[in-house]
Amino acid sequence: MKELGEFLKSERIKKGMTLEEIQEITKIRTRYLKAIEDGDFSVMPALVYAKGFVKSYAEALGLDGNELVKKYEYLFQEKEEAIPKKIYRKKPIDFSPFFLALKKMVIAVLIIGIIGYGFYYFFSQVKKGLAPLPEQNHNEVSTIPGEKTTPPQESNAPQLAPKTSVEKVAESAKRIEYKIIPAGENYRVEINIPGEKCWFSIKVDGNLAYEGLMTKDMFKTFEVKDDISILMGYPPAVKIIVDGEELPILDTPSPVTIDIHK
Repeated sequence: MKELGEFLKSERIKKGMTLEEIQEITKIRTRYLKAIEDGDFSVMPALVYAKGFVKSYAEALGLDGNELVKKYEYLFQEKEEAIPKKIYRKKPIDFSPFFLALKKMVIAVLIIGIIGYGFYYFFSQVKKGLAPLPEQNHNEVSTIPGEKTTPPQESNAPQLAPKTSVEKVAESAKRIEYKIIPAGENYRVEINIPGEKCWFSIKVDGNLAYEGLMTKDMFKTFEVKDDISILMGYPPAVKIIVDGEELPILDTPSPVTIDIHK
């Protein structure tokens, strides 16, 4: 790590730039920039931040950030081996409610069929003169052929469309967790940059969907089935919208991860 930091520091000095100027360009705090130059990544919130910060630092100096990170990839891999990976296990699907509903539906169909056959049999006997007609209540609607009947009035009550629900379930200085109940099978997450710029690392359903720097007025949209994790280097510059519902904008300048899941 020391070799990488000394290289970036020498390039910055050659260009006559200060750490404060690099901070203004990248929106990365000077304490993290100095840690990169010193090769001390212990102050970083996570290794993925260091990798993204190095890339943004290099781009601010006019270097190829992707090429530099690729060149020193072995340094990041050495650290990553010590970080345990979280294992997600899918919960088994419980089909018992489905079979219970199917059983009730079959019983209801059988009952309706038996009642329908009873009425059919009764009126067929009436037509044959074998069974008397019951006395008709004057308040009931007549069903005798030839008489006019008043059709039932249809309800004009509006049908409410289902709406996505988003609820905050946990919050700390470095991570905020939301639980979502989407209106459909998937839900849409839109990320806008009304501020100057922000570095991101975004995973959708466990896969890396985007990693890099987004500048003012840029936006990206992601279709999500289960969960999305959004790591932001400078949260005040970011606006996040989930199925049309805007999440609160964060005012902390430190990196924050937003986790959204069903």
